[in-house]
Amino acid sequence: MFQWLLLKENSLSAAENTVWKESALRIILVSGLLLEFCIGVLSVIDAFKVGAYYILLVVLGFFVALSLAVYASVRRPVIGSAILIATIYAAAFCIVYFIHDLEIAKLGIMFVYTAPLIGRIFFGSRVALMLMTVNIFPFMLLVRNEPLPSYPDLGPPLANANAYIQSLLFLFFNICVPLGVFRLLHALDAAIKRHRAASMELQSSHAQYQEIFENAGGAIVLCDAQARILKANTLADNLIGRTGGKSGKAANLFALLEHKCRNKTEKAADILDLKRGQEFETKDGRLIAIENISPTSARHYIVLLRDISQMRRIQEALDRSKARETFLSSHDQLTQLPNRDLLCQQLEERMSAMSPRRQLALIVIRLDSIKYVNDALGSAAGDALIVAFADALKRLLPGSSLIARLRSVVFSFTIENADASGDAIPQIEHIRRSLPEEIILGEEKHPVQISMAVAFSRPGEIGGDELIQRGKMALDTARKSGTQDVAVFDDEAAAQIRRRLNIEQAIVMALRENELRLVYQPKVTHDGDIVGLEALIRWRSPTLGDVPPAEFIPVAESSGAIHFITAFVVDKVCAYIRQTLDAGRRCLPIAINLSAIDIVRTDLLDLVNACCQKYRISSDYLEFEITETGLVGNENLAIRHLEALNAKGYGITIDDFGTGYSSLQKLSRFPTKSIKIDQSFVAQIGISEKSELIIRAVVSLAKILSCTTVAEGVETLVQEKFLKAIGCQFFQGFYYYPPMEFQQVNQLLKGR
Repeated sequence: MFQWLLLKENSLSAAENTVWKESALRIILVSGLLLEFCIGVLSVIDAFKVGAYYILLVVLGFFVALSLAVYASVRRPVIGSAILIATIYAAAFCIVYFIHDLEIAKLGIMFVYTAPLIGRIFFGSRVALMLMTVNIFPFMLLVRNEPLPSYPDLGPPLANANAYIQSLLFLFFNICVPLGVFRLLHALDAAIKRHRAASMELQSSHAQYQEIFENAGGAIVLCDAQARILKANTLADNLIGRTGGKSGKAANLFALLEHKCRNKTEKAADILDLKRGQEFETKDGRLIAIENISPTSARHYIVLLRDISQMRRIQEALDRSKARETFLSSHDQLTQLPNRDLLCQQLEERMSAMSPRRQLALIVIRLDSIKYVNDALGSAAGDALIVAFADALKRLLPGSSLIARLRSVVFSFTIENADASGDAIPQIEHIRRSLPEEIILGEEKHPVQISMAVAFSRPGEIGGDELIQRGKMALDTARKSGTQDVAVFDDEAAAQIRRRLNIEQAIVMALRENELRLVYQPKVTHDGDIVGLEALIRWRSPTLGDVPPAEFIPVAESSGAIHFITAFVVDKVCAYIRQTLDAGRRCLPIAINLSAIDIVRTDLLDLVNACCQKYRISSDYLEFEITETGLVGNENLAIRHLEALNAKGYGITIDDFGTGYSSLQKLSRFPTKSIKIDQSFVAQIGISEKSELIIRAVVSLAKILSCTTVAEGVETLVQEKFLKAIGCQFFQGFYYYPPMEFQQVNQLLKGR
């Protein structure tokens, strides 16, 4: 019952909460129904006593009306409220109309004073005002104190009519209406509590929002459509330089920021035209970008700003670094001149755009005197000399000239002239003569010595690399000449240099692809008996053809590949000896030629011993031939290595004797068992008496040193007779046997 009367307004939201009206209506109606029932029963009993049966009808009518109002309050509360107000006016009318006692009848009019209050609760202010207006009429009746209208011919009034009316008024004004008002006040208290709770939640939410707004990790500005700043967090205030933000002082966003226009026609941005990525600059020079802009429901705009000053500085530094990297990749770091790669590109562009009647001269200069400065003062002084020379060279060149530093002390520049080589030579000579003869570094003067060469572009040529290569070849010629003249590129010399380069590049591949092979030339006695072999290396290249040892051995020595060739020869010779011994055939000592570079290598003895151990052969089977010139460089070290070989049992022979610079004192120190007479002297037997005298002297010297003599390159009977006559012991040459493959040697020895 109480739950039906006291509906819980908390079941609905504050915006929808009107159940307290239904609850108050039900309280008034139910309490009024009970009141009417109690008073009505007593009135009916008294009415039966006096025969006033109309009272029974009146009570029954009110009971039915209130019952209908209670029923309507469940389905249609508005109808129930209307019935309640109508019942109040009906009760007041009945009291006035059916009771003759003026004082009691006046009490009935008081019922209508509650109608505006009930009308306000259930219908609103307009109905309440209307009812207040209507109540003026019964009020006027009371004020004028005139007789009230009554029903004629009524019987005597009920004995307890005054008590009933007073009780009715007391109960209605003291119970029914207060209970309804109490329910209203209870709803009001609940609403106040809900409002207070909502207010506290709102304050907490606002504090959280303020904390989030302040510490969102970005600069946030709330603006209106005119770009006036309504709110900004501390980070945004500090970023855009807004002062007085806390005091609410209005400021315009664009008054604090200057738009970074990309062109003169671009206008400063409007708040409605703001886009992500637009850049602005603050008054203190910081760069700000619009990271995001979002409209709100109140037609305001949340603008998220980002300080990109540091990022832009980093980006600019990165761009400068990349530009520097790009510059250094195409320029020399020391002199800031273009390097070889950039020069190739510039030459290609220049020659492609050049008229067919024009010619480009590429001059290559080498600063030869740098070595003396480096040795005397160190590399820092050498670098300073290079920079000073480069600056001096740049000042002498025409504005159209290309200039570059090809490598450490080699520079190049260009001169464009008519299609005739001679036109550029005077200008080049003038530049050479204009170069400083001395460069001052600190307080010291350093002489400038250069080698200078020139190569000319060819008709239709557009490749810069080939022109540079020709210039370098011409420079090699200039350096070899030893003069200060400008060397001009020569095709024949270039062909020789180019072949040398090709040989140098192909040697390592030849070893890897087994293009090198060994042949063996027998060494014979007076009687023609074969007493030994000399291993000779041969190279047939798929690209270069047959390359003689006299051509590729010097290249191998200069490039350092001679070590690999020597290791190859020693390994192949040892393998051949092992193969011969395993076959049970006669094996003769084999001589191997050692380069001057090999004689002084520290691992020579280890290399030879390792091969002998690998193939299980004795040192008696190996001899090593060295040239006199090979002993000139580091004589003491060479002698120590030769003595070590000799101590292990390896034979030592001096090859090409007479072509070097050995003295008798030096020869006496060499652990030599044999001397080879160079074939250049043997070839002159019967032609040159001086050559014959030299051969006689060599043979005599060999006898003094207790050495045997071997004449190489014997090709005629005249040569053989002369050599035998003077006491030469061994012979080698085409007159006896040419160099042969190892299969042919095996067949030859098998037949003996």
